[in-house]
Amino acid sequence: MYTELLGLVDEGSTSYNVCAILRNRALSYRSLKNYDAALEDLARELEIAQRKGDQLRVMECQKITKETHEWKRNAEIEAGGGPKAEKIREMEEAGHRLWRTEAEAEAAFETLFSDLQDGDPDVRAAAGRLLADNPNAIRKLISVYQDCLGSDPRKSVLAGRVLGRKMDAGSQQMIHAQISAIRFGIQVAFTPCVCGHCGQLNVGIPVPEGGLYTPFYGQQDDQNCAYALPVLCDFCGKEFFIAWDSDPR
Repeated sequence: MYTELLGLVDEGSTSYNVCAILRNRALSYRSLKNYDAALEDLARELEIAQRKGDQLRVMECQKITKETHEWKRNAEIEAGGGPKAEKIREMEEAGHRLWRTEAEAEAAFETLFSDLQDGDPDVRAAAGRLLADNPNAIRKLISVYQDCLGSDPRKSVLAGRVLGRKMDAGSQQMIHAQISAIRFGIQVAFTPCVCGHCGQLNVGIPVPEGGLYTPFYGQQDDQNCAYALPVLCDFCGKEFFIAWDSDPR
């Protein structure tokens, strides 16, 4: 039906109708596991949104594109078989249990949360996606972030990274606490930072609000700085520290 609708409008236009049709057809293709077709429509939508200067739609489209690439990657892993494929299947089952009884959801949350520290980046990405896609898990992540902020900063930041994933949408930009307060009801800012080990840019790192205005850098340990926040790299899986020369709080 969306293909028929596209035949009734000027595909060269920059109207919201074309964007909406492309978005919905992409989501339909994704549900049918036709990921390449979905990504093609999302790329066309992104091009139109960029021409219009519609930053909100650009961010939304980037987020869905990123998710679709991950869905495609997981499908390729499962098709290839092996231990990783079995692990991904188990994680998907845990994701389904997040919607069930309180006891089942709690156990599934703990399982997926532990997978955020797995050595394989595909496993970590899948765990983050499954937690970010579930409203009950988001509420639990907010609670973990707040409860562990002073007592267990590593665990707090792991929870915050998933919230950052939900917020960032691939924009690779700083996000101020006012936005997360509206979205999640908590005052937490998010920033990108380069890993001190592999040099890759990690995004959506939860930081003190003052940390957005104080110069910071990524380093391999927590030495020689006034304030250091432990971060597990999305790419190499090693722990690095986002560090400030003066206390950003």
